[in-house]
Amino acid sequence: MESQFPLDKIYTANEAAERLRLTNRGVIKLGKAHGLCSRVGRDYLFSKQDLLALWEVMREPAKQAKPPTVKVAPMGDWMKKNSWLFGPSLSVDRREMAVLRFLSSQKAPRSCNQIKRAGPRTVESFLKQGFAAERARDAQGDSMIVITDEGREQIAKADRWIKERAKHGKSAGGWDRST
Repeated sequence: MESQFPLDKIYTANEAAERLRLTNRGVIKLGKAHGLCSRVGRDYLFSKQDLLALWEVMREPAKQAKPPTVKVAPMGDWMKKNSWLFGPSLSVDRREMAVLRFLSSQKAPRSCNQIKRAGPRTVESFLKQGFAAERARDAQGDSMIVITDEGREQIAKADRWIKERAKHGKSAGGWDRST
Protein backbone atom coordinates (compact mmCIF):
# COMPACT_ATOMS: atom_id res chain seq x y z
CA MET A 1 0.00 0.00 0.00
CA GLU A 2 1.39 3.35 -1.08
CA SER A 3 1.33 6.33 1.30
CA GLN A 4 -0.76 9.34 0.54
CA PHE A 5 2.19 11.57 1.56
CA PRO A 6 5.35 10.12 0.04
CA LEU A 7 8.53 11.19 1.79
CA ASP A 8 11.33 12.51 -0.30
CA LYS A 9 14.69 12.88 1.21
CA ILE A 10 14.92 13.37 5.00
CA TYR A 11 17.52 15.87 6.23
CA THR A 12 19.29 16.03 9.59
CA ALA A 13 19.54 19.39 11.35
CA ASN A 14 23.11 19.82 10.06
CA GLU A 15 22.07 19.11 6.47
CA ALA A 16 19.04 21.37 6.71
CA ALA A 17 21.19 24.16 8.19
CA GLU A 18 23.70 23.81 5.36
CA ARG A 19 20.95 23.87 2.77
CA LEU A 20 19.24 26.96 4.24
CA ARG A 21 22.58 28.59 5.10
CA LEU A 22 21.69 28.91 8.77
CA THR A 23 23.21 27.55 11.94
CA ASN A 24 22.19 24.17 13.25
CA ARG A 25 20.53 25.76 16.29
CA GLY A 26 18.78 28.36 14.12
CA VAL A 27 17.13 25.73 11.93
CA ILE A 28 15.98 23.75 14.98
CA LYS A 29 14.53 26.90 16.63
CA LEU A 30 12.64 27.90 13.49
CA GLY A 31 11.40 24.35 12.94
CA LYS A 32 10.15 24.03 16.52
CA ALA A 33 8.56 27.50 16.52
CA HIS A 34 6.54 26.79 13.36
CA GLY A 35 5.99 23.06 13.71
CA LEU A 36 8.10 22.29 10.67
CA CYS A 37 10.33 19.48 11.94
CA SER A 38 10.19 16.00 13.41
CA ARG A 39 11.99 14.85 16.50
CA VAL A 40 13.42 11.44 17.32
CA GLY A 41 15.09 11.47 20.73
CA ARG A 42 17.55 14.35 20.60
CA ASP A 43 17.74 14.45 16.81
CA TYR A 44 15.65 16.80 14.66
CA LEU A 45 14.73 15.73 11.15
CA PHE A 46 13.40 17.82 8.27
CA SER A 47 11.61 16.76 5.09
CA LYS A 48 11.94 18.59 1.80
CA GLN A 49 8.47 20.08 2.42
CA ASP A 50 9.63 21.28 5.87
CA LEU A 51 12.60 23.05 4.30
CA LEU A 52 10.39 24.75 1.71
CA ALA A 53 7.97 25.86 4.42
CA LEU A 54 10.87 27.16 6.57
CA TRP A 55 12.12 29.07 3.54
CA GLU A 56 8.70 30.72 3.20
CA VAL A 57 8.71 31.61 6.93
CA MET A 58 12.09 33.27 6.53
CA ARG A 59 11.06 35.36 3.52
CA GLU A 60 10.92 39.09 4.12
CA PRO A 61 7.44 40.56 3.59
CA ALA A 62 7.12 43.26 0.94
CA LYS A 63 7.74 46.71 2.31
CA GLN A 64 5.23 49.44 1.80
CA ALA A 65 6.62 52.89 1.39
CA LYS A 66 6.13 54.86 4.56
CA PRO A 67 4.49 58.23 4.15
CA PRO A 68 6.92 61.03 4.90
CA THR A 69 6.68 62.23 8.47
CA VAL A 70 7.38 65.63 9.85
CA LYS A 71 8.97 65.64 13.24
CA VAL A 72 7.72 68.36 15.51
CA ALA A 73 9.43 69.27 18.72
CA PRO A 74 7.26 68.82 21.82
CA MET A 75 6.28 72.40 22.49
CA GLY A 76 4.09 71.88 25.54
CA ASP A 77 6.89 71.46 28.05
CA TRP A 78 9.08 74.05 26.40
CA MET A 79 6.29 76.60 26.39
CA LYS A 80 5.56 76.01 30.07
CA LYS A 81 9.20 76.52 30.99
CA ASN A 82 9.72 79.53 28.74
CA SER A 83 6.37 81.33 28.82
CA TRP A 84 8.03 84.17 30.72
CA LEU A 85 9.96 85.08 27.53
CA PHE A 86 6.76 86.21 25.81
CA GLY A 87 3.97 88.54 26.81
CA PRO A 88 1.26 87.15 29.08
CA SER A 89 -1.66 85.48 27.34
CA LEU A 90 -4.39 87.83 28.45
CA SER A 91 -7.47 89.38 26.93
CA VAL A 92 -6.35 92.87 27.92
CA ASP A 93 -3.41 95.10 27.02
CA ARG A 94 -1.16 97.07 29.42
CA ARG A 95 -3.44 100.11 29.56
CA GLU A 96 -6.51 98.00 30.21
CA MET A 97 -4.59 96.08 32.89
CA ALA A 98 -3.89 99.38 34.65
CA VAL A 99 -7.63 100.16 34.52
CA LEU A 100 -8.49 96.71 35.95
CA ARG A 101 -5.95 97.20 38.75
CA PHE A 102 -7.51 100.56 39.56
CA LEU A 103 -11.01 99.04 39.60
CA SER A 104 -9.85 96.23 41.90
CA SER A 105 -8.64 98.81 44.42
CA GLN A 106 -12.02 100.62 44.49
CA LYS A 107 -14.92 99.70 46.73
CA ALA A 108 -17.58 101.86 45.01
CA PRO A 109 -18.56 101.67 41.33
CA ARG A 110 -16.73 104.10 39.01
CA SER A 111 -17.59 105.60 35.64
CA CYS A 112 -15.16 106.12 32.77
CA ASN A 113 -14.85 109.80 33.80
CA GLN A 114 -13.52 108.73 37.22
CA ILE A 115 -10.93 106.26 35.88
CA LYS A 116 -7.67 107.50 34.34
CA ARG A 117 -7.01 106.25 30.82
CA ALA A 118 -10.48 104.69 30.47
CA GLY A 119 -13.12 105.84 28.04
CA PRO A 120 -16.60 104.60 27.16
CA ARG A 121 -15.18 101.99 24.75
CA THR A 122 -12.97 100.51 27.48
CA VAL A 123 -15.97 100.25 29.80
CA GLU A 124 -18.05 98.64 27.03
CA SER A 125 -15.25 96.18 26.31
CA PHE A 126 -14.98 95.21 30.00
CA LEU A 127 -18.74 94.71 30.24
CA LYS A 128 -18.78 92.63 27.05
CA GLN A 129 -15.85 90.39 28.17
CA GLY A 130 -17.25 90.02 31.70
CA PHE A 131 -14.33 91.77 33.42
CA ALA A 132 -16.67 94.37 34.93
CA ALA A 133 -20.31 94.58 35.93
CA GLU A 134 -22.56 97.63 35.70
CA ARG A 135 -23.98 98.75 39.05
CA ALA A 136 -25.59 102.08 38.17
CA ARG A 137 -25.46 105.10 35.82
CA ASP A 138 -24.05 108.52 36.62
CA ALA A 139 -25.69 111.91 35.88
CA GLN A 140 -24.31 111.91 32.31
CA GLY A 141 -25.74 108.41 31.68
CA ASP A 142 -22.35 106.64 31.76
CA SER A 143 -22.12 103.16 33.26
CA MET A 144 -20.78 102.84 36.79
CA ILE A 145 -18.78 99.61 36.93
CA VAL A 146 -17.08 97.32 39.44
CA ILE A 147 -14.56 94.58 38.73
CA THR A 148 -15.77 90.95 38.52
CA ASP A 149 -14.02 87.67 39.31
CA GLU A 150 -13.09 87.32 35.63
CA GLY A 151 -11.34 90.71 35.80
CA ARG A 152 -9.52 89.67 38.97
CA GLU A 153 -8.44 86.46 37.19
CA GLN A 154 -6.86 88.57 34.42
CA ILE A 155 -4.90 90.44 37.09
CA ALA A 156 -3.87 87.16 38.75
CA LYS A 157 -2.61 85.78 35.40
CA ALA A 158 -0.57 88.93 34.83
CA ASP A 159 0.83 88.73 38.37
CA ARG A 160 1.90 85.11 37.87
CA TRP A 161 3.64 86.08 34.64
CA ILE A 162 5.34 89.07 36.33
CA LYS A 163 6.52 86.80 39.15
CA GLU A 164 7.95 84.29 36.65
CA ARG A 165 9.77 87.09 34.79
CA ALA A 166 11.19 88.37 38.07
CA LYS A 167 12.60 84.88 38.83
CA HIS A 168 14.64 85.19 35.63
CA GLY A 169 15.77 88.74 36.38
CA LYS A 170 13.58 90.41 33.77
CA SER A 171 11.28 93.40 34.17
CA ALA A 172 7.57 93.14 33.52
CA GLY A 173 7.70 95.79 30.79
CA GLY A 174 4.84 97.95 32.09
CA TRP A 175 2.43 95.17 33.03
CA ASP A 176 2.90 95.82 36.75
CA ARG A 177 2.19 99.57 36.64
CA SER A 178 -0.94 100.79 38.30
CA THR A 179 -2.70 104.07 37.61
